[in-house]
Amino acid sequence: MINTSYHIEATEPVEEKIMEESKTKTLILGMGNTLLSDDAIGILVKRLLELCLKDIEHLHFEETSWGGFRIIDLIKGFNYVIVIDAMKTGNCKPGTIKNLKVNDFLPTLRFNSYHDINFITAVKLAEAMEEKVPTDIDIYTIEIVDNRTISFSLSREVEESITECSKEILNRLCEKNIISESEKSKCLSNLNLFMQDKKSFIKEKLYTEEYNILIKSKQFETK
Repeated sequence: MINTSYHIEATEPVEEKIMEESKTKTLILGMGNTLLSDDAIGILVKRLLELCLKDIEHLHFEETSWGGFRIIDLIKGFNYVIVIDAMKTGNCKPGTIKNLKVNDFLPTLRFNSYHDINFITAVKLAEAMEEKVPTDIDIYTIEIVDNRTISFSLSREVEESITECSKEILNRLCEKNIISESEKSKCLSNLNLFMQDKKSFIKEKLYTEEYNILIKSKQFETK
């Protein structure tokens, strides 16, 4: 029962605390493989968002090349999760971004990316086993061209989607009151600043330090 003897001022910090606690349960998860050309797109978008949103403490970021129940371990404990992954269907233009829910994938699991089969199946199995997985999951997919070539470079059309997908996710975070309008504006400014020299920024900032090591040692050919 609520104690109505408190002054109204006493409820304000409590409400703020509740809002803050709910914000700490938001995860942005990038999926893919940075060694396989366009398959890196989900991880690169996550890394760009992490740079833009680095000052917002209640957001959490993870990335993975794995599927199955390893993903469940990453998303457990969050109320809201955004997943970003590559998609190769051949049914739409490369770089096309789609915002989907878990149930949108169920009829076509075999025709999508390497990761969504494991991810969606794992979520459904976890729900059936009454694991505490998020009930609110937004999945952003980017249609790709090449996920088989070993390369630290994206196809041109897919590269263009890095900023567009990031902007869509920022809008979504704002719609759900996870970030404020002012925070979104600041992030958009940072994003535009970061991407002024897109190719250089992607190579030097969005790929890990391993990128520079591998390039210098010439262990991999790049496009």
